[in-house]
Amino acid sequence: MPESCYDPATGRPRRLGAQCTTCIGKPGNLMHLRAGRLQQMVREATAQGSQGIICHQTLSYGDHPGFGPPALCAWFYERYGHLTNFIRVIERIGGFTVVDPPAEESGHGRA
Repeated sequence: MPESCYDPATGRPRRLGAQCTTCIGKPGNLMHLRAGRLQQMVREATAQGSQGIICHQTLSYGDHPGFGPPALCAWFYERYGHLTNFIRVIERIGGFTVVDPPAEESGHGRA
């Protein structure tokens, strides 16, 4: 099951206020995703019951385990958030806690 962007300390979900350094939405395929993978991720993230795409740099098993609870990807939020029921509802009931992305990433992974 994917990690949640919900922060139990604040009772609110988190989202990044800017793209991380290797955002999947930046030109150049910085995460080396296989052909069609980004489109698949967006389809899955806009499906019923999904929170969206959680930023890979904020995952507990990623390069920044001390970052805190995971956060929604800024690129996904801006580009596709209006298609996701979870995001639309959260915006109507108080919104997200907006956090800065991790300062840097020490490695690159594959999704």
